[in-house]
Amino acid sequence: MHDQPIDQNNLSPTMMEHLDQNLDQRILRALETVPQPHIPTGFAARVASQLPARPTVSPTPTHYGQRAMLIAMVVTLVALLVLALQPAAHALGLLETLLFAEFVALTVWISVWRYGLR
Repeated sequence: MHDQPIDQNNLSPTMMEHLDQNLDQRILRALETVPQPHIPTGFAARVASQLPARPTVSPTPTHYGQRAMLIAMVVTLVALLVLALQPAAHALGLLETLLFAEFVALTVWISVWRYGLR
């Protein structure tokens, strides 16, 4: 009987009002019922066991980036000096400007990095 649809053509208006009130009461009761959460025992342990292991932290910092910046600064400075000692070739003016800008950028970057202003 609960699975069968209600034929609204055969119901009286009082019966329809009764069904509407009954439905309203059931909806209110469902909305006002406080859910009772149930957390199974061992749930936290199961979730924690599924997490990946923490990576090991190196006890000593490597400073590979700092060394790479210092090497790039030295190579750029050497390239600037080699280009400056060449006889005046105006075609290399843009290359010298770009190398100088790179040298300045690397110098500022490493000086800011050294003083911890990252």
